[in-house]
Amino acid sequence: MIFIGYLIAVAILYVDGHRAAARGERPMLTDFTSLYAASILVREQTAVEVYRIEKMYNASLLGAQAAYDGNLTENQARAIGIHPWMYPPTFIIAAIPLAYLSYHIALFVWLAVTAIPYFAAMRAIVQGPAFWLLTLAAPPVFYNIIYGQNGFLIAGLIGLGLAWLKPRPVLAGVCIGLASVKPHFGLLIPIALICGAHWKTFWSAVITLIGSGLLAGLLLGGDVWFGFIGTFLANVRGLELGIYKWWVLPSVMGALHQAGLDLAWAWRGQILAAMFSLAVVIWAWWWNPVRVSLPGLEAAILCFATLLAVPMVYYYDQMLMVPAMAWLWGDMHTRGSRQWEQIALIGGSAGLIGVIQMGSGGPIYGVLLCCLLLGLSIRRLAKARRPSALS
Repeated sequence: MIFIGYLIAVAILYVDGHRAAARGERPMLTDFTSLYAASILVREQTAVEVYRIEKMYNASLLGAQAAYDGNLTENQARAIGIHPWMYPPTFIIAAIPLAYLSYHIALFVWLAVTAIPYFAAMRAIVQGPAFWLLTLAAPPVFYNIIYGQNGFLIAGLIGLGLAWLKPRPVLAGVCIGLASVKPHFGLLIPIALICGAHWKTFWSAVITLIGSGLLAGLLLGGDVWFGFIGTFLANVRGLELGIYKWWVLPSVMGALHQAGLDLAWAWRGQILAAMFSLAVVIWAWWWNPVRVSLPGLEAAILCFATLLAVPMVYYYDQMLMVPAMAWLWGDMHTRGSRQWEQIALIGGSAGLIGVIQMGSGGPIYGVLLCCLLLGLSIRRLAKARRPSALS
C-alpha cells in the first residue's frame, strides 16, 4: 500500500509537471533527462562528446523536448540548466540502448531493469513478509523513482556483492566491480574486503573493474577515458562554485554547509567524517578478538559508513541504506532486541521520507538519521563481541 502510494504521488508530480509546461511555466525535469540526453548524444555522435559540456547541454535540450513530446518552448527547454556527465565510460554502455526507445518507455525500462539486482539483493538478505515491506516501502525507493536515477542499480550491486561474500565470492566480486560505475561509492569497500580477508572477492572485483574499463575503451574509443579523467577535477570544482544544489546533498559536507559553515570548513568536516568512517569499517571488518562473525552487521556498517564518507550523496543515493537496514533488522530479529532499538530502526527508516520536504534542513536531517542507524549497528556489533557475550 505504501509503494502504491509512492507511485500515485509520482504520477501526480508528472501530471502537474505537464500541466505547468502547457501553461508556459518551468517544466519538471528529472535526472533521467540527462541520462537520456547522453544516450542520444552517443547514438548521434561519439561517446567522448558526453564529456564536452556544450555538447551535453545541447543534447539535454533534446532530452527535455523528448520528455514533453516536443511541446516546450525554447526558453522552457533552457530552464533545465546544465547537467554535466560525471560518470565513467563504463556507465555509458548502460545508457546507449535508451536512445532507441521513446522517453517515457525508456524511463520505465530503466527503472524496471535496474530494480532486478536490487530485488535480488534484498531477497538474499531478508526473507518472509518483511522482504516486501523493506524492499518497496523504504522512502529512498520513492526518491529514486522520482529522479529516475541509478539508486536501484548501485544498492543492488553492492548489496549482492556483500551478501554473496561467503556463498559466491567470485560473483560477489563481479557485482562489486560493476558497481564502479559510481566509483566514489567504492571508497571503503576494498578496505573492508582486505580487512576481512575476502581475497577471492577482492581480486574478482579488481579483474571486473579492469575488464569493464578495457571493454568500454574498445567499444567507445580510447579517448573516452581521457575525457572522463579530464573533467573529473572540473566536476569536483563545481561544488565550490555552487553549480550543484546543496539542499539535496545529504552528505556531511552538505549538512555542514547548509548549517552555515563556509565551504572550507565543510570540506574539513567531510574529511573528518571520512576518517571516522574508515576507522569504523576497519574495526568492524578486521578487529575481532573474540572471533564472533556477524556478516550482516558488518555489511550494514560498511553501507552506512560509505554514505558518511562520500561528499557527493543525493537523496536517491540513500538507496544504499535500504539493504543496510535489512541487515540490521535481520540481526535484531535473529538475536533479539530492545524496544528502543526497534523504535530507533523503524523511526530512522521511516523518517527518511521527510528529508526532501525539509528544504535546506534536509541534508542535516538525513545525515543525523544515517548516524543514528550507524550508531545502532556499531552498538550491536560491539556488544556481541564483548568477551562476556560469549557466555
